[in-house]
Amino acid sequence: MRTQPNLFEILQNPAVGLIAIHSFILGYNNVAKNHETDSPYPPLPYLFYILPIVYDSKAVESMRFELYTTLSSNPALTLGLQDRANKMSGQTFDSLNLGFSKKILTLNQEDYTVEISEKTQKDLLSQMKLDNQVLRDIRTASKKLGNIFAKKDPKMLQLNLNIRF
Repeated sequence: MRTQPNLFEILQNPAVGLIAIHSFILGYNNVAKNHETDSPYPPLPYLFYILPIVYDSKAVESMRFELYTTLSSNPALTLGLQDRANKMSGQTFDSLNLGFSKKILTLNQEDYTVEISEKTQKDLLSQMKLDNQVLRDIRTASKKLGNIFAKKDPKMLQLNLNIRF
């Protein structure tokens, strides 16, 4: 009899990080392609803040409401976000490496944005045929986070979230 993996095992899996990054890029692209931006894809430094936010259960719960308001008005969620991003950078790199090696993600070397390959423009979680509430919550939160990052000026994001790119 097989047991369900625990939350720690799920969150340590680079494939889960890749799902979060892919969903973030989809959310970012959905907004940025309709705005006057330099690129419809997020810059590489943005991706290091995804996992520390979407792996925080309070942040994920708040994303059911207005995330940006919650993040900027709740110092507990943004307190130490830069340190958490630094500590989780290895995990983010592992997820990015998986995405690049499987040709799910591509790096635009001119402006250092991370793009989604043509074959994976759809939701990665459904393509993987995984059905888990934790993964669906991470996917949804990541996509909303991508929407927010695309709408906000980088300087305002850094100021409101107390981070640096």
